[in-house]
Amino acid sequence: MTAIDRSVQPDELCSSTQSQTVMQAMDLCMTFKEGGGNRLHVLQNVNLSVRAGEKVAIVGASGSGKSTLLHLLGGLDSPTSGKVLIGDKDLVHMSEKARCALRNRQLGFVYQFHHLLAEFSAQENVAMPALIGGM
Repeated sequence: MTAIDRSVQPDELCSSTQSQTVMQAMDLCMTFKEGGGNRLHVLQNVNLSVRAGEKVAIVGASGSGKSTLLHLLGGLDSPTSGKVLIGDKDLVHMSEKARCALRNRQLGFVYQFHHLLAEFSAQENVAMPALIGGM
């Protein structure tokens, strides 16, 4: 993955709301065990801060750790070390049930390939989160 300088000058922020940090990764590390007991260090000390209203792109070569980082930021996986904050909530120390509830209410995922339920129409698939949420 390539680090990109995305410095923003204070006068570029539209409002004080946009300067509020909504997601933060601190010293994120992810290590996988390979066959033979070897360790593959995929992410090492990644730091990222995303402010309200900000658009961020994570780019890099195939196998550079982009999907791993996104899974950690979304609470789908747990890091080997480090923290992931959504607002003031630390995903790393939350129960699986609490992480699921947070994902359901505060995060959205757009996958490269569709994950539609075949037995429902496109409209029903889009409405599914609202139906599950009792709306």
